[in-house]
Amino acid sequence: MTNTPDATPDSGPPPATPSPASSPGADPRAVARALVSSPLPLPTTTRLALLVLVAAAGASFATWWWLVLGQDGWPAAQLACLPAAGGSSDAVLARFTGCVDDVRLAQAAVVLCGPLALLVLALLHRAAGIRLDLWWWRARPDDSSLTDRLTAALADPDGPRPALWVRGRRVGVQARASGTGRRPWIVADSNVFNLPDRQAEAMFRHELTHLRLRDVGRVRLAIGAWWILLTAVVLPVGVALLVKPALLGTGLLVRMAIVLLTVRLTLSAVLRVREHDADLGADADPRAPRGAAADHIGSDRPPGLRRRLLRAVGLASHPTSADRLDVLADPARTWGVSPFESLATGLAAGLLFTDLALLVAALMPTRTQLAYTVTGLLTGWAIAGVMTVAWWRAVAVGHRDAAGWRPVRAGALFGLGLLAGSQLSGRAAGDWLRDTRTADGLASELSLVGAPMTQVLALAAVVVIGGSLFALWTTSLARAARATVTGPRSAALCTAVLVLSGVLLAVPLGSWFLFARLTAARAVAVIRWSVVDSPWWVTGVALSVVGALVPLVRSVPRSAGRTRAGGTPSATGRHGEVDVTVSRLRPVPVLALVLSGVLVTAGAGWAAIGGRFVQPSAVQSSAVQPSAVQSSGPRSTPGSAPSAAAPGTGPSAVPGTATGSPDASGDGTVPLDQLPLLPPEEERTEEFRSDPALVCRYLTIGGTGIWTDPQSRRETAELLGGLDDTVLRAASAVLLHDPTGPVDNEAVIASFLRCDLYFRYHR
Repeated sequence: MTNTPDATPDSGPPPATPSPASSPGADPRAVARALVSSPLPLPTTTRLALLVLVAAAGASFATWWWLVLGQDGWPAAQLACLPAAGGSSDAVLARFTGCVDDVRLAQAAVVLCGPLALLVLALLHRAAGIRLDLWWWRARPDDSSLTDRLTAALADPDGPRPALWVRGRRVGVQARASGTGRRPWIVADSNVFNLPDRQAEAMFRHELTHLRLRDVGRVRLAIGAWWILLTAVVLPVGVALLVKPALLGTGLLVRMAIVLLTVRLTLSAVLRVREHDADLGADADPRAPRGAAADHIGSDRPPGLRRRLLRAVGLASHPTSADRLDVLADPARTWGVSPFESLATGLAAGLLFTDLALLVAALMPTRTQLAYTVTGLLTGWAIAGVMTVAWWRAVAVGHRDAAGWRPVRAGALFGLGLLAGSQLSGRAAGDWLRDTRTADGLASELSLVGAPMTQVLALAAVVVIGGSLFALWTTSLARAARATVTGPRSAALCTAVLVLSGVLLAVPLGSWFLFARLTAARAVAVIRWSVVDSPWWVTGVALSVVGALVPLVRSVPRSAGRTRAGGTPSATGRHGEVDVTVSRLRPVPVLALVLSGVLVTAGAGWAAIGGRFVQPSAVQSSAVQPSAVQSSGPRSTPGSAPSAAAPGTGPSAVPGTATGSPDASGDGTVPLDQLPLLPPEEERTEEFRSDPALVCRYLTIGGTGIWTDPQSRRETAELLGGLDDTVLRAASAVLLHDPTGPVDNEAVIASFLRCDLYFRYHR
């Protein structure tokens, strides 16, 4: 709906079509005052959190690209791990694997500096932009009566007063808030002198609200992060791939373009929603004449062709006058959860998890499942900071986005975004082993494109259904806890639910992404099953599920015939004010929240602490890509990966025997994956036995049988012992200690790491 600029001072904006978030008879100004003064985070804050997630993931990937992969994985540091002298076999292996782990931990620390560097550059961009804007606009301090209009618009005349500057060059807006928290200012166009006092004060009141909500500096940081990602990440990487093409170049460029577009769309959404927050804050000012904000908004010119096109594709930085007037008439509508917000949050979380999991795994190389759970906890808190808070706000105002099937659909979009984000990560592009000849843990196989379709569909169904259940749980918990817009416990309860949501998501998120990584690596069922084949995991997940159901069950009996818990305030207060607390929180919902929190926390911790990646008896599978091979975690093995094969159809588990036969055409050709792993015993020359490339190739495609079968393990140990290499000889000695006993994981890991260095650096 629109409003005419000649509305009377007391008429106010015409009412918009009532929505479930608007209680009949509620004064829009009173509702706006309650929303703006709420201790809950405003929509602008949660939208900005999306940018933080995507920007952090993009910055960490770019840092790894330039400072780790671009430096060939630090060959000097890695080769320095090779022992120069002998010693006991166990000591040699421990020193070697520990040294390689330290190098990769240092690489992870360097990668973590990427988001910090992005923050520093964004701060510099903000500081420089403040001064450059004044120079570009040719602004000068105002010494006219326009300053008196700004003073009249101040909500607190005794508080700090921003300095007023007048622009000599127009840039398309009438005024803009800028400066810092200690030295704020407002820059206005010279044509503001021609506006009526009522409209000029409304315009200043809008800009003062931006300063009061402290969104000026944060938005400048977001804009700076966008430009830095474009100029310092996407463009340089794109140029590098064009100058030196690689097989992963196209996929990587497409992914980076999509991620950059997501950042830009999210930034545009932030810029639009901050205008709505500022409009509500300006209209809620008790000193403002009724309808002044609507008059100022209604006087705006209709959008031109360029603005209409930008709005059509979601890139408009300002909402239309009609949208702004609708929000003034129904302030609670901005506290909903849009489908784009749900999808973008899932996408950002998927991008963040993929990069963060590889870095956390470097901190605990022997506990990969625990590393993924810790990553799930950190990512879960980031998700809760956006989605849990958004749904809590929607329940607090009784928004329709938190009722019926809408949360379920929004949660499904969130889950779909998680799946898309995991595949849009730069690390999921191409075949890193083949295209970059690197097999370290930061360049693992993550793409599900070539994985079995049934497994991919199962993963997709699980994450979509899980997202819907998370949305249903969050909204039910908000109702059980009687979420309110204001009140002494509003922010505290929202914070408690935010923390609880992160704990609830830790194990499911970590397990799903670990399953996705194993599926991308073509891991056989025994390795995938080992993720959940633990009484700790089963018991912990069961406790978490029970804890999650407590608030859901508790909210059902009171859902019918009850007034919205903390819904939009009714117009029953004195002097036009509204009562936003409705009623005090009852002890039963609080006890339900405490009980569910204890159960979820205990369950998640139980599942995480007791989780193991694979048992010692299942070190490697013939159907596993080299990037998900060892019991200590999904490390990478050297060389090119063989074609994925189903269990029982890959290379023979026993060296020297073939599992296949000539094909049906009768030409005597044997498929490559059916060739014997080793030539017959009589054809193994001394040159073959002393060639590390041939032996390491045998380790790469050997499968589980060369380690678990006693005869094959002895033969493998003898091959390693025949090489002129300290690490491989030590591994041979350890394996020969007890050829028929349990597999020594340290020897297996050291063998793969040593072959990795040989294939990468030929030493």
